[in-house]
Amino acid sequence: MPDTITRPMSTEHTRRSLSPAWLVGAAIALSTGVQLAIFGVGMFVASKHDINKSEGVKGALESMSVVGAVCLAVGLTIALTTRSTARRGKIAAITLGALSVLSIPVYWAGGPAIFGSLAVWRSGLTENGQPRTGAARAFGIIGLVAAVLNVVAILVLSVGSVSTKGYSG
Repeated sequence: MPDTITRPMSTEHTRRSLSPAWLVGAAIALSTGVQLAIFGVGMFVASKHDINKSEGVKGALESMSVVGAVCLAVGLTIALTTRSTARRGKIAAITLGALSVLSIPVYWAGGPAIFGSLAVWRSGLTENGQPRTGAARAFGIIGLVAAVLNVVAILVLSVGSVSTKGYSG
């Protein structure tokens, strides 16, 4: 008799995905946070820039922070107020997915990443989520694509700006 141990096979499907909080936090950190770190810290700590003399950079940091905070507040309001029923969850996924595309003009503040990650959550594509079908799922995937492209664009443009222009003033 062979010494092999047979184990019963599990028919349960294992699904590994991100938690909603981790997904939204990572989107904010990789979009708005990277820019604030590169320009805020880099421009004023690693260079000779004076924040009071550099009104353009100071204004950009302020507008990036304000617009990012407004996007986060609007997105969280939509996502959290529609948690009660599955129908509202579908509406939230569609709305947030559409906002992730419509917010492309404010990509520099992380709008598509914020709305897109929230659309992924409300479409049920995150940990312990009930995957939606139809338009809600499609807009969740659109939100995911918008969030990833937003993060990539910010990283490429931020690093490109620093490497070509430097921190000299």
